[in-house]
Amino acid sequence: MLKEFKVNSKTYYFDSENFTLSTSAAHPNSKLKKLIPKTILQKVVINISNSCNLSCSYCYADGGNYGMDSRIMNQQTANAIIEDLKRKNIKQINRLILFGGEPFLNIKLFVYFIEKLSLFLKIEKIETVTNGTVLTSKIKHMITTYHPYLTVSLDGPEIVHDKLRGKGSHKKTIKFIEYLKEINYNNFEIASTYTRIHQKNGFSKDDIYQYFTDMNVNFNINNVFSKNKVLIVKEMELSNDKRKEFIDQSIYNIITNNTKAFISPVLYDVLISMIYKSESISFCDDINPENTVTYDVDGSKKLCFRFWGTHNNDKVNLFNNKNKFESCRECWCRGMCMECVANFIDGYSSIINENGEFLSCNKQELMEYCIYKIIKIAKHKEKLSKLVNNFERFIRYA
Repeated sequence: MLKEFKVNSKTYYFDSENFTLSTSAAHPNSKLKKLIPKTILQKVVINISNSCNLSCSYCYADGGNYGMDSRIMNQQTANAIIEDLKRKNIKQINRLILFGGEPFLNIKLFVYFIEKLSLFLKIEKIETVTNGTVLTSKIKHMITTYHPYLTVSLDGPEIVHDKLRGKGSHKKTIKFIEYLKEINYNNFEIASTYTRIHQKNGFSKDDIYQYFTDMNVNFNINNVFSKNKVLIVKEMELSNDKRKEFIDQSIYNIITNNTKAFISPVLYDVLISMIYKSESISFCDDINPENTVTYDVDGSKKLCFRFWGTHNNDKVNLFNNKNKFESCRECWCRGMCMECVANFIDGYSSIINENGEFLSCNKQELMEYCIYKIIKIAKHKEKLSKLVNNFERFIRYA
């Protein structure tokens, strides 16, 4: 599908199948398709700890156990998972994500998976998400030995963080972050959840942005998704004008190589598609056993970690199908569009509700805005080069 863009007296054509811009309306001969060998998995996610030492008020995972009994994975289950990957003849995992609950409550198995898998396959990147309250000598040794990408949960200043995650948790997490800085460990970022509690305590999103900027860390800030009205952010949805301002600022941050900045998710999707020719067939291509394998704490396979435990749902593939929705079938930017299917099913999305009904979507307008900006930048070769080459440093989940 071709989408026209008129800039001054010139017309550009965006090919939404090959993600190319041209002054010609002629279609390329064939659609680009990136073939990944069956011996390579993009992502393997393993729930090594169905337990958590905190009780965060907005936790989507029912306190970390996904509605089941709190426990950690045992070695027998780990061995069964390892054998399953061997049987599939997997030779490479691009992203090994050891997850929870709080994964560092099971540090022994954390290391065990890395050691045993490394015997017969290549692990490109190890990742985990931690609340940063557990810091033992074994964890320190694991960090300095295997260099995992750490996402550390911190919601802002102590008064807000402790209200959301428990008294005293802020001090422990700050201590964890300070340790990472002391050893010059840069392979981490902060994940912050912005809530109504922040607003009630006088902290705007800009205040939280400045808080983390002053900490001199990589970070991202996301609005809470919750059915608890006490937590939901008042006036959560930004206007399109504000979103466009965010796109402008994001482009500036990429060109100036401000890698600590959090960039617009819409711009991110456009650049991923255009630079890397990456097409999103469904809303979430991770929900595809050819690309991703996800193991629950008992070793059972699920389509996504959001469907572990009692959260499993038999409608996942139905909700993940863009062709099910008329507005998506004919959309020129459908190949660039990514959305969380679990948010659809759990009723947290403003695009598709939990009944599978299409509500509304403003992505066409925002993605069109992104491409207009890229066309204008393309007139300045140096700026375009910086946008393309620097963008790689903003890809935190590749």
